[in-house]
Amino acid sequence: MYLYNKYLLPLIVIFSQLYLPAAQANTSQPVYITPYWGYTFPDNIDAKGGIKISPEKSDLIGITIESDYGKQRDFNGRIGFTTQHLKTSTKNFSGDDSFTFFHFQASSHYRIVSKLTSFIGLSLGGTLTDASWSNQDVLLSGGGFFGSDFFINPNIRIRLEARWLASRVDGKTSTRCKTDSGTQDCEINIDNDWLSFYQTNLGISFVF
Repeated sequence: MYLYNKYLLPLIVIFSQLYLPAAQANTSQPVYITPYWGYTFPDNIDAKGGIKISPEKSDLIGITIESDYGKQRDFNGRIGFTTQHLKTSTKNFSGDDSFTFFHFQASSHYRIVSKLTSFIGLSLGGTLTDASWSNQDVLLSGGGFFGSDFFINPNIRIRLEARWLASRVDGKTSTRCKTDSGTQDCEINIDNDWLSFYQTNLGISFVF
């Protein structure tokens, strides 16, 4: 299932078309569109039978669309939407795994100096997943993030961001996995656990 090709790019176009007319109609409420690239460091989770699920580190691509609320001179809030996609592999399991996150988010931005702001926020949504070790297609997920925006000019900013995302994994499935005795059928039983992704991201914000 190639989630990136089928879902991510069309959603970028759709949300851009939804937000841009509002930004053009009301310049006092700018819209921030931030495509970003990053690298993710997945945590691991344990399953019954001594099986450890450890996705590999990988790169990612995403986009964030936001708008202001409660704007003041040195502080303003933002609400918006972010989506990102990554592909990875999991040690001792065959095939590639993919995760696509769709999150609504809210953040607070603070002006440090004239061309530098910092921010911190929370997000909540879901994860579309295609993983060899799970029979779940949709997972509940949430996260937090912080970072800084560096102003190039009034309409372009460079964003550095650290983000944590966690998806709730609760399932039981049978798959092919590698053991000391070779590749064989094995049963995966995960109970009420969370798979975390720690990320560092670099983006360019366009202000409309």
